[in-house]
Amino acid sequence: MDDAIKEILEYYGNQREKSSQETIVAMLRELQEVAGYLTPELKKQAAKTAEVKESFIDILVKRYPSLKEAAYHHVITACCGPRCGAKGGLELLEILKEELEIGKDGISRDGTVYLKTQNCLKQCKTAPNLLVDGILYPRIDRKMIQTLAAEWKKKG
Repeated sequence: MDDAIKEILEYYGNQREKSSQETIVAMLRELQEVAGYLTPELKKQAAKTAEVKESFIDILVKRYPSLKEAAYHHVITACCGPRCGAKGGLELLEILKEELEIGKDGISRDGTVYLKTQNCLKQCKTAPNLLVDGILYPRIDRKMIQTLAAEWKKKG
């Protein structure tokens, strides 16, 4: 085990409130900073250190977008709300999945992109919408998706 990881686990294992959500999230963030992302083994060690179930760690990782389970570089949030859906958003989501070769875990085949959906991005006037690394892409269409996908594949 890496010395930095061992040090983090030891530190948080000695905390008075080691099983509190805030303490666990702080530990996970530090582990991620050292390792790049939270591997299944790191999550297991964190659960053991905090004396909580691994399923609780999984819930926290899903709840906090800054925590990630893969070494992806880009996060894409596709709007699946009623207005985006009515304007072809769901079909465009399928095209995006195809273009980036997104697996069932939401991660692209090359591991550089994490795709997730959200019921509404609150930008209905410009539907359909994508949020890419925090930047809104309004009025997306097939050609825009293909162009963006080509750029992401190039950059990695």
